[in-house]
Amino acid sequence: MKRIHFSLIFASILASTSWSQPADGVTGTLEHQVLALGSGRVALFEKDGTILRTAKTGNNADAWYLENGNILFADGKVTEVDKEGKIVWEYKPDCKRADGAMSCQRLPNGNTVVGENGTEQVTEVDKAGKVVFTLKIKPQAKKNPHHVMRMCRKLENGNYLVCHSGDGVVREYTPDGTVVFEYQCKGIAFAAVRLPNKNTMISSLNQVQEVSPKGEVVWEFKATDLPDLSIRNMTGIHVLKNGNMVIGNYSAYDKKTKMGVGMFEITREKKLVWTYVSPEFKDSSMMAVQKLDGDFNPLR
Repeated sequence: MKRIHFSLIFASILASTSWSQPADGVTGTLEHQVLALGSGRVALFEKDGTILRTAKTGNNADAWYLENGNILFADGKVTEVDKEGKIVWEYKPDCKRADGAMSCQRLPNGNTVVGENGTEQVTEVDKAGKVVFTLKIKPQAKKNPHHVMRMCRKLENGNYLVCHSGDGVVREYTPDGTVVFEYQCKGIAFAAVRLPNKNTMISSLNQVQEVSPKGEVVWEFKATDLPDLSIRNMTGIHVLKNGNMVIGNYSAYDKKTKMGVGMFEITREKKLVWTYVSPEFKDSSMMAVQKLDGDFNPLR
């Protein structure tokens, strides 16, 4: 098992530390394992940056660590693999156009929500792989079908929160297709999370914004808010119970300057907690992130 360089910096010194370019591996204090997906694989990282498990994937965007220890991911199709990497469940959309399925979510009842770019629909599939529900969505910009959508999530109220990446819009649909919430982002709409206070946290590359039900921005984190850290293309987000947020980055490293960070955690006050830099930039994109703090139905 390959060990990755780990630098431990206590929280009391974080604010005064230069983060211009963290060393490979974890810099700062990471107290739980993290699952991250991108660059053709999904990987489980130990607290010190050691890679514990990996599974090869195709063109990927979404992944979950499940309560049974299996990993669920979307890479054109949706696959669940066990701890040995064996496929134990799989759903393949009939239409492979536009990279097929780019989003997935396992529900408490065992069904799986699938975001299908090719068919422009959100699908629910049961344990047997049978489609039990479909929702036709309403993307406007169709010049690039690859960007019909990214993350989509079924909410506690039974509605569906969909990121139309090409439109740069997040929409909440009722099961009959009625749009009850819409927010126009400043960039590609990648991930959206409904918070307990009914606001929505949205990532759109250069910023992460918390938006009220009326569409008002009540909190915002921009890539420039940490000027000493080179942050590129914020995509996957995991909002933690303490208010902190883990953020994964797409195309995280500048090829010329070799600057960047694959994933990191910030506080509500926009203080940096830890960073992860992939040795030799092997994981150049970490588009889905999940910090394993014992909550297997996380806000992400």
